[in-house]
Amino acid sequence: MRSLDKQTTQTSIQALQLVALIVGILTVTVSIGRRDAEIGRNIQDIHELRKISQDLLRTSISHQMTDEFQNRQLLDLLTRIEKLER
Repeated sequence: MRSLDKQTTQTSIQALQLVALIVGILTVTVSIGRRDAEIGRNIQDIHELRKISQDLLRTSISHQMTDEFQNRQLLDLLTRIEKLER
């Protein structure tokens, strides 16, 4: 009878070890899945930030060109006014 109890105990321990191993593997798998999903979201965010940066740069360049054009026009007008004043 003790042999049967010992065998049952060993089988129970082995079953618990198997359950613990399966739970550990599932936990690692879920953790990796979450990390991969977060990396995917970060990649999308980085692409969006890149697009935003490009648009901001284009807008900045456009405004700078417009400002330069207006400055040239104002300088031309100033030159014409100075000619008239002489």
